[in-house]
This record gives sequence, structure tokens and C-alpha cells, in this order.
Amino acid sequence: MHTEKPIATILIETKEELVRFVTTRVNLLKAEIEEKASKLMAVIPMAAAAVVLLLSAWIALNFALLAVLHGLLMPSENAWLWASMIVGGLYLALGVGAGIFVVNTLKATNWAPKRTLTVLKQDQVWLQNEARTA
Repeated sequence: MHTEKPIATILIETKEELVRFVTTRVNLLKAEIEEKASKLMAVIPMAAAAVVLLLSAWIALNFALLAVLHGLLMPSENAWLWASMIVGGLYLALGVGAGIFVVNTLKATNWAPKRTLTVLKQDQVWLQNEARTA
């Protein structure tokens, strides 16, 4: 007795397997993206607080440093100018250093969904092997 499945049944099963396959891969990608996003979102409020506090401290210390330098440069007519130039140059150098640090840190972070890409590459190899044997 010959018991082959009808072609309609095979097509329905293939469609269901394909839907499960795609759904699994999409869910894996979503989970990986959500994991990376949650790590990033956890840091954002602290980064904002740090920026506000540092800006407040910068304003107060900037004025204090300008006043000290003005006092040291008092005999000069341009004491405020030179004091401002010195402080501005110092903050420029510190800001550039901090910016370089941030850029290097962001470049070092791998934002690609590694697990998903690995699974998709494995799937590709599997499909190629299946196509050869079919």
C-alpha cells in the first residue's frame, strides 16, 4: 500500500514550519535588541543627572577660578580676558578628552545582534546542506 501525503498537506506543513521558523528568529532578534536597549536605558537617567550636576559645578567653579586668576593678573588691564582664556582653554582640553573617551567607548560596544546572526548563519548552512541532499 502506497501512503504518500497529499501535496496540499505537505504545503500546509511547510508553511507552518516556515512560520514557526521565522517567528522564532524574529523573537530571538527582539529579545536581543530589548536586552541591549534595557542596558542602555538603565544608564540614561544617571547620565542626565551627571550632566546636570557637572554643569552646575562647572558654572560655580568656573566663576571661582576666573576670580582667582583675575586677582593674580590684577595689574593687567585685561585680567578678566586672560583669566577667561586660561579657564576656557582648560575646559576645552578636558571636554575634548572626555569626548574622545565617549566615542571610543561607543565604538568598542558591539551593537549587532550576535546571537541572532549566529543562528541565521547556522540556518543558512543547514538549508544549503538540505538543498544538496534533496
